[in-house]
Amino acid sequence: MMSRLWTILACCVLAGACAPHSEAEQKPEAAPQAAAQSSGQTVAATAAASPPAQSEIAGEIFGVPVTRDNYYFAKLVANIFTRPWGAADLPEPEREAIVWENLILHYTAFERGIQVSPEEIEEAVNQLLKDEKQAFTRSSDPEAYKDWVKKTLNVDTELLENQMRYLISIRKLKDQVREEQQVVVSEQDMQQEFMNEQNHVGGEAVMFDSKDEAQAFYMKYKDPKAWEKMKASGEKNVRPVSLMTLEAYIDLWSIPKDQMYAFHSQEIGTVGPPLPFGPKQWAVYHLLEKRTGDLAEFPKQRDAYYRQLQVKKKYEAVQQWVERRKADARLKVLIKP
Repeated sequence: MMSRLWTILACCVLAGACAPHSEAEQKPEAAPQAAAQSSGQTVAATAAASPPAQSEIAGEIFGVPVTRDNYYFAKLVANIFTRPWGAADLPEPEREAIVWENLILHYTAFERGIQVSPEEIEEAVNQLLKDEKQAFTRSSDPEAYKDWVKKTLNVDTELLENQMRYLISIRKLKDQVREEQQVVVSEQDMQQEFMNEQNHVGGEAVMFDSKDEAQAFYMKYKDPKAWEKMKASGEKNVRPVSLMTLEAYIDLWSIPKDQMYAFHSQEIGTVGPPLPFGPKQWAVYHLLEKRTGDLAEFPKQRDAYYRQLQVKKKYEAVQQWVERRKADARLKVLIKP
C-alpha cells in the first residue's frame, strides 16, 4: 500500500511540468546556487493515477516503478540546484547516479512520513532569492517573484516550489538519519585529528593522469639532484604547492592518511613516491617545507576536537547509510539518458 501510494504521488508531480524533451532537458541560462539547505519533500497529489504503462517507466526502486515524468523532474532539480552535487559539471554517468540516489532518498523520506511545511518552502525560496541578490521576497512582491522565476529558470513558481519541497524532504531525511547515528570518538581519534591540523607540508609537484606515468617519472627523478635538473630544463610543468595541513590534503585531495603521514615524516628535500590527488590525478611531490605540531598543546583543545569529530563521524555514518539504502533499493534503470 505504501509503495502504491508513493507511485501515485510521484506520478502527479504536475501535469506537463516535466515533459521529457522540453523543460526538463533545458539548462537554465542562470542556474542559481540554491544551497543544500534548499532541499525538499514529496510532491502533493491532486488525483489518483492508474498504473503507468511500461513505456512510461524510467526505472524501478524497491520494486516500485518510477515514471519518466518523475525521473525528468529529479533530473531537472539536479541540473538547476547544483549545490551540493555540482551535477551540471559532472560526466553523464555521475549525474545519472545523483538523480537516482535522490529518487531513492525521496522515496525513503516519504516512507518515513517526512513532511515539508509552507514555512519551510517560504524560507527556502527567500534564501534562494537572497543568494541571487534579489531585493524582494516571495511574499513581499509576488509578481516580481513570479517574473524572476520565469525569466531565470524558465519554469513557473508552482514547479519551483515543488522542486524545493522535493529537496527539503531529502535534506530533512539526512538530518533525521544523522541524529540517529551513534558514534564513538576515542582519545586516539582526537589526538590524530589535532596532529593532522598541526602538521603541514608544502613544496612543488608534477601532475599525471595515471599512476603508471607518475611511477615512471618518480623512478627517473626521485633523486633531488635529478629533479632540479629536470625543473631547470623545463621538461615538465612543476607546480608550486602551498604549505597546507595534512587534514587539507586528506580531506580535499582524498590522499590516504597513511601515505600522507609517511610523506610528512620524510626529510625536507625528499622527492616522494606518487600520491593520488583527487579522483583522477597523481602527483610526484618534492617536499620543500613542513611544520610539526606539538601534542602537548592538545589538552587545551580536547573538547573542541571531540565535538568536531563527533559531527564528522556522524556525516560519514550518514553517507554509509545512504550507500546501504541504495544497495537495498534494487535499482533497475530502464531509460537511456
